[in-house]
Amino acid sequence: MSVVNLVRAVPKPGQTQAVLDVLRELVPIVHEEQGCELYALHERADGEIWFVEKWASAEDAARHGASSSILPILAERTSPLLTGIPEIIELAPVPAGGGKGAL
Repeated sequence: MSVVNLVRAVPKPGQTQAVLDVLRELVPIVHEEQGCELYALHERADGEIWFVEKWASAEDAARHGASSSILPILAERTSPLLTGIPEIIELAPVPAGGGKGAL
């Protein structure tokens, strides 16, 4: 079964664009990871950055979390720009209502 993660990152005041610049470089690398079905950035009006991730399996999501080649780079380059550690919310899809009812 696929896994959907929502990840919330809160940039320090005035740092949203700098964080997005780093992420835009690294997202295409994640797209090539095994089991990555979706890895998309979103920005709220208040500057919060959200990832919507979909992995083919829990194993693929765990592999990304444990051994992704970009995670150390991501942490190094964004940690000084964020208010804290990004929050990860793991979800399991509950399809309902046909094709538009599942991510």
